[in-house]
Amino acid sequence: MSRQEIKLTPKRKQKLLRNIWLAHDGRWLLKSAETFGFDVATKLNFAVQESIGKTETKQLLTEIGYGEIKTIEDVKALMDLTCLLYTPDGHKTEVKVLDNSTVILCTWNCYVHKMVSKAGNLYTHRCSSRIRCDSWLKGMALDGEVTRNKDINDCQGACEIIFKIKW
Repeated sequence: MSRQEIKLTPKRKQKLLRNIWLAHDGRWLLKSAETFGFDVATKLNFAVQESIGKTETKQLLTEIGYGEIKTIEDVKALMDLTCLLYTPDGHKTEVKVLDNSTVILCTWNCYVHKMVSKAGNLYTHRCSSRIRCDSWLKGMALDGEVTRNKDINDCQGACEIIFKIKW
């Protein structure tokens, strides 16, 4: 088969790149834990999640030409798009507006929970979702607080992440 005969639809290309990124992310954490121990690997993972969340949000805002975020509906629209782009297939999310300063990101069938459970690390792994979501907020240049109602060892693959914006 020649190089010119190989064709990837945009959807297949996106799936391939997303799967490779997820594999890289998981293997990076595993190899870090094997080399440095789980506590150090977790600290490194949290630092990376904080950094990448800001970067992916800023790049998304630039790419779509989004101006200043002024309303909770703007936040919801961006969170919907962020989840669509940056969460793997099968990982389910819904963003709900609670009031003029609060959105809730509901997650179920969590990909990370599924993979951590398979690896047998459910009680040693610490979920970085709150940190990543907090960095999404910072990437949007918004001040606020992000909280999560559960951690990976008691969520059974479902949680709520609450974004409280300080307008």
